[in-house]
Amino acid sequence: MTVVSDPPAATVVLDGEIDISTCPAIRRFLMAAISGRDVHLAVDMSGVTFIGAAGIGVLVDVANRAREAGGSLSLLAPSPRVQWLLDVLHLDATLPAAQRSGGPFAAGSAA
Repeated sequence: MTVVSDPPAATVVLDGEIDISTCPAIRRFLMAAISGRDVHLAVDMSGVTFIGAAGIGVLVDVANRAREAGGSLSLLAPSPRVQWLLDVLHLDATLPAAQRSGGPFAAGSAA
């Protein structure tokens, strides 16, 4: 996990598997990245090979917390397997796609 910050935006890079054993550390890392501020967080998912229900729950929870603090959370470049799961679960409104655009990211559809 790495973070690139350019306030009020930040990009967190996740890779590997996001499952029940990795979720506690990922939750702490993402919560620290938003830390109750008005931050717009992009989570680079391009290196994520698997995400389980616990991982989806972490992303949804952090997205909700970010919105409560006046910020947002978007997913950047999820792998096809991860994108398929997000589509099946209809999470595009809760976990919108982001794409790079001049700065760390731009919220919106990556279509």
